[in-house]
Amino acid sequence: MTRRLLISNVVLVTMVLLLLEVPLALVYARHEHDALDSALQRDASSLAALSEEIIEHPGDHDVGALAQRFTAGVGDQVAIVDRTGNTLTPSRPDDLTDFGSALVDARAGHPTSGEARGQSFVVVPVGANGDTHGAVLVARSDGPVDHRIHLFWLVLLAIAAGVLVVSTLVTRRLARWTVDPLRRLDEHAADLGHGDLSARADITAGPPEVIALSHTFNDMAQQLDELMASQRRFVADASHQLRTPLTALRLRLETLDPNDPPSVATTRDAALTESTRLTRIVDGLLALARAEGHRPQRQPIDVAAVISQRHEAWMPLAAEHLVDLRVADDLPQVAASIVPGHLEQILDNLIDNALDATPAGGAVTLDASSSRSGVEIHVTDEGPGMTDEDRQRAFDPFWQSRDRHHNGNTGLGLAIVGQLARTSNGVVALERAPSGGIDAVVRFPSSATGPSTTRM
Repeated sequence: MTRRLLISNVVLVTMVLLLLEVPLALVYARHEHDALDSALQRDASSLAALSEEIIEHPGDHDVGALAQRFTAGVGDQVAIVDRTGNTLTPSRPDDLTDFGSALVDARAGHPTSGEARGQSFVVVPVGANGDTHGAVLVARSDGPVDHRIHLFWLVLLAIAAGVLVVSTLVTRRLARWTVDPLRRLDEHAADLGHGDLSARADITAGPPEVIALSHTFNDMAQQLDELMASQRRFVADASHQLRTPLTALRLRLETLDPNDPPSVATTRDAALTESTRLTRIVDGLLALARAEGHRPQRQPIDVAAVISQRHEAWMPLAAEHLVDLRVADDLPQVAASIVPGHLEQILDNLIDNALDATPAGGAVTLDASSSRSGVEIHVTDEGPGMTDEDRQRAFDPFWQSRDRHHNGNTGLGLAIVGQLARTSNGVVALERAPSGGIDAVVRFPSSATGPSTTRM
């Protein structure tokens, strides 16, 4: 591609130079010849005016000195002839051989100009009012003019060569600036296609369009890497978590005694319990896989409206647990940039955990605040709290604290919360609440536009 750009540029620049310089050189050559003809006409007219007296009285004037005055350089020729054709200026007879017909025409009253023997000449009659006394000839060599024209052509050629060299160097640099990043991007795409998910394009070199393309490629590669990692985690976690209930279910079915009706009922109930647990695990794994593998567009969401909706939805279950589910006073009207529907899922998981952790008679508080850095949402419980290590590990898939390990939970709720928050460029953390419980804090970037209230 670089070679094609260079060839195209050379052809284009050459054509432009030809279109500009050839007419310029031709105009310059015509100007030089016109200037020579004008000078010859001027000198011939001046010499003719001075020669009338010389022709009438040739012995009274220094004709040689006068002719010398109109000789500009070596090879120039000046001649004065009378009406009979006698040459009054010092010259050899053969010097005027090529101008004989022109001198005859001039003595007849007809001025003549042209070229002969590499000289431009002008012949004009001497006299006025049709009374011709003779003629004068002024001839000068075309050599100096041709030399200047040739020199001008050489200058134009040198300029053209310089322009071509500079243009080629600039084009090569621009081509490499443009093509090399594309070539490297193609190599990274090939690496990515061959399974190297760590391949990333350079986003520091190249034109803005190539840098934008590199950013898009890197985002695609990052998303593909995350999808593959999510798939691997999903397979590993699913195989690990499903093995235990499936083994328990198989063992119970293998020990089933059809001849013992009481044991059949007991085994049936245990099998249904394991099936229910399997269903919850599969549902959680699917929800986590969807949260990790999907990146929909974010929109401005009215955080206060969503908190009020989830508060109303969870009030019956909170009352059943004898827990006071409350919303902080003066909840600010703030908007955050969140994927529609994700804030509801995040709050549902956090409220569910908070209600499980809070003893009867306790309270769970929902609150929100805003700052220049973004929007914070708090779900605070009055439970026993967690150690620093447990709070760090709480977002690992299938992790459960010791006191909740056998309560039927899958350990996927906070992992789903973390992934949903990351999808909206947010973060979630478990902090120690003043009451000793857990303050689950979710932080989202604020929205520059107005809120868009979501509804269930």
